Amino acid sequence: MSNLKKKILAVIAALSVACMALTGCGEKLVPANETIGAIFELTAKSNMTPMKDLLGFASEDDVRSTFLAEGSDSDDLVAQFQAQFTAEGLTMSDESVKDFTDALEGMLAKLTYTTEIVSEDKENVVVSLKVNSYAASDMEQVTVDALNAMQEKLTEEDQMAIMNGDNDILTSYMEGYISDLVTGLSALEISSEPVEIEVSCEKMLVDVSGKEVTAWMPSDLTTFYNDIEACIFH
Repeated sequence: MSNLKKKILAVIAALSVACMALTGCGEKLVPANETIGAIFELTAKSNMTPMKDLLGFASEDDVRSTFLAEGSDSDDLVAQFQAQFTAEGLTMSDESVKDFTDALEGMLAKLTYTTEIVSEDKENVVVSLKVNSYAASDMEQVTVDALNAMQEKLTEEDQMAIMNGDNDILTSYMEGYISDLVTGLSALEISSEPVEIEVSCEKMLVDVSGKEVTAWMPSDLTTFYNDIEACIFH
């Protein structure tokens, strides 16, 4: 899941560059809980629409250029996974890697959440973000099941060939492993018990299609990233 974590981190890193702290502004702002929801959508799901509509971006491309760092979209994620497989001597088909990436994206798309302002004053707002996500134990079980299925199919002859460096045979088994993994990931269900994240927000300037717009943004983006990462599989 390291590439998925890198994707989320890239978004948060871009957020920290895109936003500048601002104090003493009397402008009426979009409610902080709505902003946090939109940030969660683009961070965890790569969904640009809520942020576009909320802050008035001219296009989703403008949201993407403001908030998403290079290497954070799904096409780049495919390339990153493919590069990892290649580094291991595996010539995985683009279709298999794309199916795997699509399964991960599909899992993230199923995440649900609610947001609520729990305290606020002129300079700070605290938002409760409750996320219905996945149990880490379920994710681990899917991985174990796919690995066991591969091992059951592995013949002694093929095992010896793999040990002697036959990457074609290894790739063939890995294709089957990825296929079983995709099936398992696609069947995962989100938990009915949400994970709660409390997000402290402050006023910041955001570049919205060439205009500076004041909005409530997380005060500590690194902590927000860590909380999102931890809540997706808990």
